[in-house]
Amino acid sequence: MRFYCTYLASQHLPRGLALYQSLRAHAGEFDLTVLCLDEATGKSLRQKTLPHVRLVPLAELTAAHPALARARSDRTDREFGLTCKSWLMLTLLPKIPAGALLTYVDSAVYFFGSPEPIFGEIGAASVAIAPSRYSPPLVHLERFGKFTAGWVSLRHDATGLNCAAAWADKCATWCFTVPEPGRYAEQKYLDSWTEQFPGTVSLENPGFQVAPWNIADRAVTAAQDGLRINDRALISFHFRSLRDLGEQLYDPGLHRYDVPPTDALRELIYRPYLLQLAGSTGTSVAPDIVPPARADDPRCGAAVSRLLEQLRLAEKDRAISQLALEKIRATARARLDGERADKATTARYLHDVEQERDQLRASLIVHQEKLKKSYDDLARNVAYLKTIEADIAAHVKVAADRDAHIAILDVERSQLSLTVTRLDQEKIRADLEPIGRHIRKFVVAKYHPHLLPQILW
Repeated sequence: MRFYCTYLASQHLPRGLALYQSLRAHAGEFDLTVLCLDEATGKSLRQKTLPHVRLVPLAELTAAHPALARARSDRTDREFGLTCKSWLMLTLLPKIPAGALLTYVDSAVYFFGSPEPIFGEIGAASVAIAPSRYSPPLVHLERFGKFTAGWVSLRHDATGLNCAAAWADKCATWCFTVPEPGRYAEQKYLDSWTEQFPGTVSLENPGFQVAPWNIADRAVTAAQDGLRINDRALISFHFRSLRDLGEQLYDPGLHRYDVPPTDALRELIYRPYLLQLAGSTGTSVAPDIVPPARADDPRCGAAVSRLLEQLRLAEKDRAISQLALEKIRATARARLDGERADKATTARYLHDVEQERDQLRASLIVHQEKLKKSYDDLARNVAYLKTIEADIAAHVKVAADRDAHIAILDVERSQLSLTVTRLDQEKIRADLEPIGRHIRKFVVAKYHPHLLPQILW
């Protein structure tokens, strides 16, 4: 079972039915979910009771996602349809079996062969996208995106869900048909997927998603097993540039890509598709592209007025886009002004912080010098204290020596006292008696000479 989804508006109902018929013819067992952008589309498809088709009203999708509902107010109908693409995938992906692939396919795609070779190329990858493969003269169109959002496959796993959520969020924020750096509508966002989601497959089958912008210098031929592009089977063609001019006359948009409407393109690719479109409208007029095969085709005159009407509508859409763009730019300018004001405030704050830091640094330098001086004073005090301690130690030693000497003298004095107390004073007196008179005379003569005359007399 292959799971597909697309979105459809009433003016594009025939090409949506053509897509469905090509899937029935070539896709095997499939399930197609259609987002109906208006009531007329849903009513018409319900009346047709198409097997394998499930319908989702736009109101149901916007009710489930308020961000999508808010986005509707600032973009054209086409831009809003492009916005819905990612939200449709985000809503449907969790509802299919785990591990299965959900593929968005644009309603302007028509299958000329089986898409199974594409699923074989995808393999087990979680994300697969198709490069636009612009012809060499058209590489400047890559500014609109290197990949076409006409085919996007996401697997129901963590990577696929993350990819769908990221895509939807970006599309709700900005999805306008105005090229800007890094974004254009919904498809420029795909450019970063190969890096943002490793393992993303870029589908390279040359017969897949053929379109006016990559068909130049590629030969279209018919074979028994179907159409071929440069000898490779044609799987699908993207008729996105096709415009209805009325009376079954269509502008294929080939002139925009400098591709001439060759007989092979007219008969092998466009006529079968236009017949499919004509069958869905019930008309019997033979459809053709401009310039028609017959130079005198009377429908050419009517086509001019139709082209002018398309130009008028395109100009109206452009005006709406310009208003939306101006609104976005005004918001961006206001945000930028706010960021600049915040930046200026931050700069002033940083300047004040730097000044305060410089003052603190100067204060720290002063305190550092004071601390150095204090350290020097402390070192001198420590040295002085050590000197005092040495002096004290010396005095303590002297005091100890003095105390020892005093102790010795005390011992000697005590011994002398003992000796004196043991002397026999009577004996000494008796011994000194014979010379006592002479001693007295000596003492008087020595110490009291004024008494000497009296003694002599």
